[in-house]
This record gives sequence, structure tokens and C-alpha cells, in this order.
Amino acid sequence: MRRGPAITALAALALSLTACGSTQTPAGGSATGGLQAKPADLSGSMLLLIANTDQMGWFVTDGDGLPLYRYDKDTPKPSKSNCEGDCAKAWKPVLADKAPMATGVDPITIGSVTRSDGSKQLTIAGWPQYTFNEDKAAGDMKGQGKGGTWFATAPNGAKITGGKAQNNSKSSSTPSPSPSPNNGQAPPPAPPSSGSPGY
Repeated sequence: MRRGPAITALAALALSLTACGSTQTPAGGSATGGLQAKPADLSGSMLLLIANTDQMGWFVTDGDGLPLYRYDKDTPKPSKSNCEGDCAKAWKPVLADKAPMATGVDPITIGSVTRSDGSKQLTIAGWPQYTFNEDKAAGDMKGQGKGGTWFATAPNGAKITGGKAQNNSKSSSTPSPSPSPNNGQAPPPAPPSSGSPGY
């Protein structure tokens, strides 16, 4: 076996790599790790992201990872919020006062509606969007199915009922990029009134 030259070549290679990785200061300046990009300033943007769980499939979240919800008593065409007063205290309207920056949500489905107080509220596929005041951290979804009228929003604007949203299937690992023409577009009939305020 002729290991001698091979081992010598490996030793020489290791020595040259060590020299390349030295921390000597280059001429004319200090070693700072080369070019560095500044992090993007997203303070003027409203982040919309998507998350996925086995139970829920794909759903939309805000920049803090809190799920966005839609309300069956709202309307998508024309967009109208019917959550006011105490309802809007429990279900905070997602304001559209910054330019949206969406990952996983088709930009063409993103819009806004003017609320009765004059503020602009985010819509997805025409549905006004909310966060729930009992969701405190990413992964919380305490508003799901609340009152039989509040449901997490899928990336195409559909509501997620029971389990996966209409646009989620076990054969697909990514959400549908465009809204489905007939899923989640019309709310089901309201349940009979039981004397509760409906939220």
C-alpha cells in the first residue's frame, strides 16, 4: 500500500486550509467577517404568515404567530364587518393601516374594508379578519369554532371548520395559492337565536 504520499497530501491540504482560515488582519483594515447586509426594516409593514398543524392544516397568522379568524356574520361581497362594540373588544379587528407583506397568502385576495368608526380592517377574499383576545402566544387557537361562528382563516380565505380547511388536503403539502370560487365564500345560515349576543 502506498499510503505515504496520500497522507502527506492530506496533511498539506489541511495545513493550507488552516492558513486560509487564519484570523490575520488584512492590509488596510480589521477583519469583520466580510460584507454584511442590513436587516430589512419591516416596521412599516403588516406581516401575514401561514402556519400548519396536523389538526388544522394551513391557516393565516399575523407577524406574532397569532391566528387570524373570520366571522360568519360578516359578509365578503361586499366586505362588511358586523363585529362592533363588545364583540370588537373580544375579537380585535386586524387593522390595515400598514402595507401588507404576505408569505403564503395570495396578494390578490388581500384587501381592506372601512369599519363604522372609519378605521381600515384587513380582508382576505373579502372576509374581515380578527385576532382573539384569549390567544396570547403563537400556537394558541382558543377562538376556533367559538359560538359556532368564528373560524381560523385558511390562506385562500376559506374558513377552517372541524379540522382542515376546504383548501387543505392530505395529498398536498402546500396551501392553494388562489381562493376557491365556492368554498368559504358564503356563510351558512345563522343558528337559531338562543338569547346570546352571538360572539
